[in-house]
Amino acid sequence: MRRALVLFSLFFMVSGCGDRAPSDSTVTGPADNTTSLSISTTSSLLIFRALDFIVAGPDGSVRPDVEIEFFTGGNAFLSDFNAIPLSNPGVLKTKTDELGIGRVSATITVPGCTGTTNVVVTGSVLGTVGSDSHLWRATITRNCTTLVAPAISTPS
Repeated sequence: MRRALVLFSLFFMVSGCGDRAPSDSTVTGPADNTTSLSISTTSSLLIFRALDFIVAGPDGSVRPDVEIEFFTGGNAFLSDFNAIPLSNPGVLKTKTDELGIGRVSATITVPGCTGTTNVVVTGSVLGTVGSDSHLWRATITRNCTTLVAPAISTPS
């Protein structure tokens, strides 16, 4: 009886983690983004579509159908490909596809200029599987500086 209980417990433990990635999984993701926007007093919504995070084993083989979780930071919000925020725009749990890819989109709103100081906005998306993760960062700078004409001196 005791042996059956141990075997049953072992089976239950192994079968319960079917969608979890093995502990030696690695996550790679998109390169960081740096964007410059021209002067404007209107805010802009930037959409970063298809941020692909790839889950693989130590030998480089992709790992499909494993759970990957995404978290946002800064001014980024998770969205669908049409920039519609998800029901929880800060966290998403999904599974990798047959190519080992976990795909997500993010939006970042950049305010318009209110003076001559540049506006800098940052956002990030962290893709994590088990004990490994990849952090994607975006830095957007709105150029708000303007050329000021030199002062005209008046004769005295």
